[in-house]
This record gives sequence, C-alpha cells and structure tokens, in this order.
Amino acid sequence: MTTYSRRGWRLVTCVLLAGCGSPAYRVGAPVADCDGAGTAAEPARALLRVGCGGELLPGRATWSVEGGVVTLEFGVAGEAPGEFAAPVGSALVRTWPPLDEPPWLGHSVKGVVVDGDRVQVEFAEGADEPARLFADLRLSGVRLPVTGGDARDSIDAGHAEVVTRHDASIEYARSLGWDVRRIAWDRLYLAVFVRDADPARSRMLAGRVARDWVGWGAPGARRVPTRQWASIRARCGGRDRVAAAMTDVQPGSAAARSTVSYPDGDPGARQAAERLVSAAMRGGDEAAVMAELAGTAGRLAVRAKGGESPLRATSDVAAVVVAYAGPGHPCSLYAEVLRALDGWRVADGVQDTRVLLLGEAATFAVAKEDL
Repeated sequence: MTTYSRRGWRLVTCVLLAGCGSPAYRVGAPVADCDGAGTAAEPARALLRVGCGGELLPGRATWSVEGGVVTLEFGVAGEAPGEFAAPVGSALVRTWPPLDEPPWLGHSVKGVVVDGDRVQVEFAEGADEPARLFADLRLSGVRLPVTGGDARDSIDAGHAEVVTRHDASIEYARSLGWDVRRIAWDRLYLAVFVRDADPARSRMLAGRVARDWVGWGAPGARRVPTRQWASIRARCGGRDRVAAAMTDVQPGSAAARSTVSYPDGDPGARQAAERLVSAAMRGGDEAAVMAELAGTAGRLAVRAKGGESPLRATSDVAAVVVAYAGPGHPCSLYAEVLRALDGWRVADGVQDTRVLLLGEAATFAVAKEDL
C-alpha cells in the first residue's frame, strides 16, 4: 500500500475556492456527444464518464464514495491498445498533476492511498460530488499528444494517429478519407471586460459573436456554449479567493490604442478577439455595447499575449481567455476560469455581464482507420 499525503504531494487547499456548492448538484448540460439512443460517446480512456443526462458512469474504473473518500476500482490493467495502454494503481497516480494544478483546482484533497490496483482519494468534508472529478480526461493516465499548430505534415507522414485542434488539419484529414473522431469539447472561450453592461445587450453581443466564431471553424469543431456563466458561479462561487494582481485600469486613459488581448498561438482566440474589435467598428447596437463594456468608444486593436500567466497590459480593456472544459467537475472549470481571469477583479459580487461565454471547441483524433 502506498500513501500520498501532504508531505508527498503539493496540495491545493482551495487555491481559488474554499469549496464547491451543494451536494445535490448535477451537471445540467450533457458534456458528452450522444447518439440517438442517448448513449455517451466519450473515449474509453476516461476513468469515469459523464452520460448524456449529466449522470456519472463507469469508464475504465468503477467507483464508490464513503465519507469523502472516492475509491476507484480497475479491471484488467492496460486494456487500451498499443501506445494508449492505460496505467492503473501507483502507475496511474504518478501521471497525475500536482494537487495545486488543474484539474484539482477548486477542490481540497487530503491524501491519496494506493492499494494494488485500487486508488483512494480523500476529499475535504462536504465536497460536492467528488467522484465527478475523475471524468476529467487529464486524470486518465493516458497522455493525449496534441499536435501543436498545423498537423498536416504529421498526417502526410502517415502517423498512426494525430490528435489536433487545428481546423485546417481536421478538414484536410477528412478530405483524405481518414477517420476523424471528436475526443471531447475541451476548450471554453470567454471574453472579459473592464465594465458592466445591460444583461440583455451583453447577451445580444455574445450571441452574434458566437455565431460568427462557430462558423469560422472546421465543421463540427466549434459550438455555441452549452454552459452559462451565471449558473457556473451560482453552484461553485460565493467563496472566491482571487488575488487582485494589479490596480484598476482606466479605459481609454493610455496613450496607446486600447486593446483586446488573446493568448498567443491560439487561432480560435485570435478570431474571437478580432470579432470583438470588429463589433466596435460596425456601428449600431454592437458598437454601443462594446463601448459600454470597454469603457471607450475609441478604436480597438488586438494584442497577442504570451506565457502561461501573462500580465494584463494597461491598454487592455478586454481579453479573450481559454479554459479547459472537457468532461469533469464544474467546480474545476469555475476555478480554472477564475485563474484565467486573475487581474480582472472578477470575484464574488461582480456582475456576470462583464464575462461573456463565446463558445466551445473540440479536440479531434484523426487516423487512417478506426483504432
């Protein structure tokens, strides 16, 4: 038996949250793709799966919960084929991220015990549906080597399987007759602003931006958001712990043009930022809402920002941010969003109209034949 405790792991003691909402919480919107019979079509690599009704289902493991301790029980080790052989027991636990990193954010874990193939994870008392966290694909123990940027060279090289988010690569693989399988809707795109606006007007702007943004991706690779920011906050908010990293920005006060930032290297985020900038130039109701949210009617420009936790520039009046949104726990999503919004003073009591959900994007596995 191997025990991983506070001395063996770096623990998150609710870095962003003191805990998560009601024990009766259930995910409202299905996370999985579903067929006509209502069956979840998630990859077999997941430890646990989320069904089409939001229910938790067995994956590679079964589970039980007693007194805040989640016990994962496994069948035959390594039942996934080839390079995707799936570890169990201590081999699985060694693949998990440190407990102060995603997807553990938003949860307080007291310790991990491994007994053969069985893994027990103890959560703080009153944890909200702790077993749901293990539907997160990042805890599966199976690395998904996403090809960064354009994956068409890898496809031409005949690699057995390529995992990609690149729209042109997805369409190219389809044109060659490769099998293209959606792994998960795993990225949530949001916009945050320095000012509030009327909720109905904000929803109007978000809806128009989202519809355009979805149409710019490969067919089936993007969708309008299935979640609502207000509902995420309601279930997992109220005990936020966000460090205000910088002083308030006065929109329009900088000598340089006001900017909408986005994470460098993410084409989808850049397109969303460009669509917001174009909204400010179109005139009419879109421009009026953008001026209200950005605090300036002046012309905007997009700004790429690099690094994992880049600072907000004084010229930024808005930002497009991206959070992991794959199958998993809603409090993990909320905590990761808050971390991505750090520096924008999005905390308890702030109107949710400052945060607009723009859409979700998927990761795909492409292969010469169905693996």
